[in-house]
Amino acid sequence: MSTPKPAQINAPRRGRPLDSALAERVLRATLNQLSSVGYPRLEIETVAADAGCSKTTIYRRWGTKPQLVATAIASEYPGPSEIDNGNVLADLLEHMSMGPSLLKFGSMSPVAWTAMLEPEVSAYLRSEVLNRRDEAAEVLIQRAVDRGELPPDVDGLTIVHTVLGLGLYSRYLVGSPTNPETLRQVLSALLANPPRKLATAA
Repeated sequence: MSTPKPAQINAPRRGRPLDSALAERVLRATLNQLSSVGYPRLEIETVAADAGCSKTTIYRRWGTKPQLVATAIASEYPGPSEIDNGNVLADLLEHMSMGPSLLKFGSMSPVAWTAMLEPEVSAYLRSEVLNRRDEAAEVLIQRAVDRGELPPDVDGLTIVHTVLGLGLYSRYLVGSPTNPETLRQVLSALLANPPRKLATAA
């Protein structure tokens, strides 16, 4: 079965619109279930009962379990915000720790994070969350290039992804969140000797 495209995932459902308070309860109940039992054991019936609605209401609005879970996870992330602290180190540290952020992942437990590995869930998150965060990071990197803090051929996303990867590995595999000062030191080292974009083969 092929993975649905983001446009398919976001397709509007027929029926009466869901009020915002009920939608929030459904998404919160979904996150609570993820943190409690993980993605494979999450049941729409339990989410509906916790949110005080019917299964039909959830299926009519979100369509499938992966779409519901992806929307719930995406709701943990703030939208892009304007960051300008005057230097790239402070800008990137703020960008990577905004709101729930990839390093904190809200209040979700490690078992909930594995839902992102489900193809239908990750397809939505790439389009709705991760790509937007990368675009916001690239704005900060380009500003640093314009200020002369970084070379024009800097591979900014590799810097960002390296620090985020360290944070995720430490929290979800080692089981101990990386100390913020350690993240600062790692990011400082990467900015001092940044990776460069590789020339693409003709």
